[in-house]
Amino acid sequence: MFNVVFQHARLGMALVSLDGRYITVNDALGQMLGVPASELAGQAAEQFIHPDDLPVNSAEFSALRNGSQREFTAVQRYSPRTGGVLWLEVSVVAVTDERGQLACAVTQLRDVTAERAQAERLQALSDQLDVAVQATEDGVWDWPVGTPWVQVTERWQVLMGGDPQARRASLRWWWQRIHRADRPQVRSQLQAHLAGTRPNVDVVHRALLPDGHWRWLAFRGRIVKRSPEGRPVRMAGTLTDIEDRLQTQQDLQILLDHLPVMIGYWDAQQRNRFGNQRYVDWYAQPPAQLHGQQLRDVIGPDLYARNRPFIEKALQGEPQSFERRITTPDGRVLDTLLQYIPDRRGPDVRGFYVLGTDITAYRQTEQDLDAQRELSRITLEAIGDGVITTDADGRVTFMNPVAQRLTGWQEAEAVRQPIEQVMPLWNDQARRAVLNPIRVTLRERQVVRLSSNAALRSRLGGVAHIEDTAAPIFDRRGDLIGGVIVFHDVTEKQHLAERMSHLARHDHLTGLPNRTTLLDQLALTLEQAGPQQPAFAVLFVDLDEFKQVNDTLGHALGDEVLRQVAARLQLEMRSTDVVARQGGDEFLILLAEAVTAPEIQAIGERLLRTLRRPFDVGEHHVTVSASLGAALYPGDGTDADILIRRADAAMYRAKAEGRDRLRFYDAQLDAQVREQQVMMRALRTAVQAQAFHLVYQPQVNVRTGAVVGVEALLRWTLPDGSSVSPATFIPLAERMGVMLHLGTWVLREAARQAQAWRQAGAPTRVAVNVSAAQFQDPQFVAAVRAALADHLLPAELLELEVTETLLMHDVPRVRQVLQELKGLGVTLSLDDFGTGYSSLRYLQAFPIDTLKIDRSFLSSEHQGDQVILGAIVSLGRTLGLQVIAEGVETPAQERLLLALGCEWMQGFLYARPMTVDELDLWRGAWGQRRTRVSGP
Repeated sequence: MFNVVFQHARLGMALVSLDGRYITVNDALGQMLGVPASELAGQAAEQFIHPDDLPVNSAEFSALRNGSQREFTAVQRYSPRTGGVLWLEVSVVAVTDERGQLACAVTQLRDVTAERAQAERLQALSDQLDVAVQATEDGVWDWPVGTPWVQVTERWQVLMGGDPQARRASLRWWWQRIHRADRPQVRSQLQAHLAGTRPNVDVVHRALLPDGHWRWLAFRGRIVKRSPEGRPVRMAGTLTDIEDRLQTQQDLQILLDHLPVMIGYWDAQQRNRFGNQRYVDWYAQPPAQLHGQQLRDVIGPDLYARNRPFIEKALQGEPQSFERRITTPDGRVLDTLLQYIPDRRGPDVRGFYVLGTDITAYRQTEQDLDAQRELSRITLEAIGDGVITTDADGRVTFMNPVAQRLTGWQEAEAVRQPIEQVMPLWNDQARRAVLNPIRVTLRERQVVRLSSNAALRSRLGGVAHIEDTAAPIFDRRGDLIGGVIVFHDVTEKQHLAERMSHLARHDHLTGLPNRTTLLDQLALTLEQAGPQQPAFAVLFVDLDEFKQVNDTLGHALGDEVLRQVAARLQLEMRSTDVVARQGGDEFLILLAEAVTAPEIQAIGERLLRTLRRPFDVGEHHVTVSASLGAALYPGDGTDADILIRRADAAMYRAKAEGRDRLRFYDAQLDAQVREQQVMMRALRTAVQAQAFHLVYQPQVNVRTGAVVGVEALLRWTLPDGSSVSPATFIPLAERMGVMLHLGTWVLREAARQAQAWRQAGAPTRVAVNVSAAQFQDPQFVAAVRAALADHLLPAELLELEVTETLLMHDVPRVRQVLQELKGLGVTLSLDDFGTGYSSLRYLQAFPIDTLKIDRSFLSSEHQGDQVILGAIVSLGRTLGLQVIAEGVETPAQERLLLALGCEWMQGFLYARPMTVDELDLWRGAWGQRRTRVSGP
């Protein structure tokens, strides 16, 4: 029986002697090894084993021989005589004789090559999937239906604002991150897909990020596994960031809305899916109403019946073009060219685009064409291009006046002359004559353009660079009867190219060299400078408070001031100096010749004096000053960037010391710059850690003694306990771009505290200063609304303080934002009133409730300031506005304000800014000692 099984087994089998030689082999093993079984007897088994696997096989067989093991199994590579490599699963069992002594071994071999290759392919696919998941910009999710958890990738967590290390998220957490307005659509699609009425889930929603921003995401997925009963068991899909795509769609919509053609899209069911503004205007329906309607209902049954053949062909994939006379809703009759362009997606047509072009004027032109033919010669004589026609032999038959002027030939003299004589062409670069395009077009019978760099030599001696096109003229039978060449003088165009090159290196507004040109000149100066080279210098000029000029007069007049500044700077400098515009209100000056520090000081003083003189701009007399910084070669640097940077640092010192002055760079500036960088890093860390707190300064009605509100003021205390002045860190925060984040925190913290006082039975209106970054943020109104809603704060307990400067930018938008804020119910206050440049009519144009008089009017003893103070109080009362004075520090100031009719005041006379606990104590003490002040 063993012999029968041995010989007919499908697996390879052999008896192997103790010295590793085959005793007998079955046919299956012979086929595996490519050697007849009868020839294998006596041969060493190891000759077929792959060299890399021999050590392991020898060790296992030795253990079998010495009795330490009775059997072993291994997967080894074999090299058959037929070539290639086989992976075989080898099982070896020891065989003993009747005395129990080891006699031989039985070897069984199974071919696992195909299994191993399949496993390797599966592993490769798995590795590719892992790489794809890691490389994709999409997040991937996998949800066992019915469980409260979803398996997610790192990218999914990043997109949703979760923990990137976590590989699963709770459905509850995910659902809470989705915008409330988007949840119904997400829920609807999920339910429909799970119920089998929708093929997949494909929905766009917003997700709340940890920083409070909303991110637009595309959520897609479908059922990937069902139970034997057909019940959904598992869903999977992707999450895609579509912020950029939505912005692109908005930009595309704006572009399409401004195109001079109608553009629409109808799907395969002839439902409207899109229409640009001109398209929806055509049908006098808003986009929302037009979207989803059937084409027949929109254009009417009669026009639909006429257009139906074209519609059907378009839906079959054939582009269509035809004309229709259409009556618009306002009664105009227009000739229209309609094009139906199929939307092919592979073999399918998903719909078609409609392009409608108003060709009424074109058709009218066609009708007038016959009449215009009589005027063709007059037209040719009037056009700005030269026109010459010839017969089939290239002899001139007609010249218009422009051609006569450029060639120097009169038409009467030129007729019948060869084209080369009348219009000789020359290539300046090749210094040879150029074949006239008329000759080529007559020979080739096609349109020909003149080669570049061609010049026309006039009979009168002039030379003009030209561009032209020559075309053959055929009669109605198609016979060649001549040619026409149309050409124009591009000499000015070439000059313009040179001008464009100039503009690339010069400032377009002032005509000064730009930064690139100055850097090139500075690099050349540095290259020419030797170790013994006398000093030269770089000046950095920055106009002081120039933004107020733009805000007050507008950018057009501001630009004129910049042009005049540039002109004055040039007039004051030597011919060897280079004056360049850095950008904005900044200028750079290279004093390329040897110069000393006293000479630079004199030059700087001269520049400051000339810039102080008023600039006449239209009806305005504008006064500006400048801050100058100077850096000298080689003491302050031997590199262009270093010199400019250090001149810039010196300029900032001039600003810090009061502006309108010149300062030289010194090593101390480096320390100041480093100190500022340290402060900026500390500020960035503080913003991330929210290491700020608010203090509150009371606002009181002096006449009644009532506390009418408090102003929330931001404070920053360092870890060492020292405080940083707001005058230091707030400008830094604005420069670093974190003011929006800080302002939002202040708004929410003030709202929280106001609600806490309200719950404690002491409702207090809290005034919050609004930064420019906040006011310009499109989400500012939403942020205010959220602060009120999140803290359950009544709107009347929140006051927003804006400055006059904010009101002067984009007035229509400012009005809209203020009206939306007013609609929330908050109080709006105009801060630092009287110090800005806005028109008083803005007080009527904007919904302002309160005027805050700037402290500068109280600290001044100038009689004029007191007159202005009285005028402001009177103006506010006349307009029905509440007026409050800030910075009140002395009883005399209080008496003056009461005499002028201003009863609401804020300042150190009553209280300094305090913490919440200090304010609560102060409030109790104030209530005990408040008295009524009699009127003046």
